[in-house]
Amino acid sequence: MWRICAILALAVLTAGCAKDFNTTNTARYYDAGTRAEAARDFPGAEEYYGRALIWAGTEHVPAALLSLTMYNLGRMKGHACKFDEARELLLTSLALEESTSGPASAQVSRRLFELGRLYYDRRLYTESVPYYSQGVAMVRRLKLEDDEPVTFTEALQDYANALREAGDQRQADGLRSEITARRNQEVGARPRYLIARYSPTCRNGHMLVYSGRA
Repeated sequence: MWRICAILALAVLTAGCAKDFNTTNTARYYDAGTRAEAARDFPGAEEYYGRALIWAGTEHVPAALLSLTMYNLGRMKGHACKFDEARELLLTSLALEESTSGPASAQVSRRLFELGRLYYDRRLYTESVPYYSQGVAMVRRLKLEDDEPVTFTEALQDYANALREAGDQRQADGLRSEITARRNQEVGARPRYLIARYSPTCRNGHMLVYSGRA
């Protein structure tokens, strides 16, 4: 659902700025990146998103499009084991999205969860906790829990695991009953899209590990 919304948002932005050369080229390379990613050509996706960012880095490109391009390039950098670059791109995208769509939005929560996942999948649990905490709190505040119920339950499970690994057993236990209840309600349910998990070791580079549930 998030991926679909992002593409639809991009289409609207592109339509509104069709005469803007920089925006048109950003959209062209961005679209090539999404097609490469869908075909599991992850190095290609990284290259296309990178080209899109070059065109997006101008004052003539809408901030929302710049944020979206940084977000997707950051994800690909993470899957290419370039974690420092991934973190900086995701953090910049987060800050830009907060100024564009407001400090509390579905787009902001998406970036928070991605940052949490980047640390969590590398087993840096303490570092992942603040991002999961903010993301979960934002989803609850916006009442978005049921927009992507299976995905949100998986985020809660990651959050609980991270808390436990970070030594906060009490707070982790406090999430247990909610996670169990949600899983019972979701028996047989499938996520609307698959989340690409980051490789914990990255010995092979460009490795995407897809979760079967989220």
